[in-house]
Amino acid sequence: MKLIHTLLLLIREENIGDIMLLAKCLKSLEKSTYKTVVVYNQGCWDTQRTQKFLSYFDLDCIVIGKDENVGIVNGRQSCFQYIWNEYPETEFISELHLDMIFTHGWEDPLVDYLNTHDDPVIGCGIVDHNGDLAYVGKKVSLIPNDSSEADDYLLKLRSNLVFNGFTHPCIHKASILKEIGGYDTRFLTGQQAFEDDSALLGYFYYYGTKRNWRPKVYYGSVVYHAVGAQRYGVNHEKWENFEGLVKQYGLMGLKHLSQMHASPWHIHFFSSEMDKRL
Repeated sequence: MKLIHTLLLLIREENIGDIMLLAKCLKSLEKSTYKTVVVYNQGCWDTQRTQKFLSYFDLDCIVIGKDENVGIVNGRQSCFQYIWNEYPETEFISELHLDMIFTHGWEDPLVDYLNTHDDPVIGCGIVDHNGDLAYVGKKVSLIPNDSSEADDYLLKLRSNLVFNGFTHPCIHKASILKEIGGYDTRFLTGQQAFEDDSALLGYFYYYGTKRNWRPKVYYGSVVYHAVGAQRYGVNHEKWENFEGLVKQYGLMGLKHLSQMHASPWHIHFFSSEMDKRL
């Protein structure tokens, strides 16, 4: 297969909001060029119920997982590992979220970009629930509720702009993602946070410091991501992964992350945390 999507699925018991969010996401994902989705079931639905729900959509969904919340790191890595083992010829792997809305062929410009540029991953342009375009510094009208109107809305936001930065959804070159190991759960032992930074550092060192590689966001495709520009609130769970990141890559890793990221929050956070440890 050329491209396989990955999606973590956590439905809180009988939460109608979660179910509606999932249905809207999957219905829009039917517009994708590539329709195979590896779904990691985090609960509360069991595998049988999850498979039945997913069968209502024009997608080829493969459900894995143990019907329990193992966290983002383990869930994503399990999806990657499944694809590497079962579909080793796969060229590209995407990372999707439930709070996204997609438009027709949204992957195609991103795949074209990766085929013509020496980058291991590319982030998609995103508009959030406030109408903010990540990295563009521009606010637009809110996404329409009507599906066809939302499609036109997202298509009109496309451009040739490329920014230094990182967003979800993103598409990885599967072979390079495998080369760096994906998300190393030996270090990233918490439920979530800093797994993206771990992968970005893996890519940075894959190319070598002389190349000074930085992640990019390409607005040739735009997707709605309700809470795309998240910032970390510091709690124990997230610090657990941060300490794992430091153990994996050391203070030089923090230095390179402070130089690699475009957002002021990340620059300040990683440089200040490095200074504390000197």
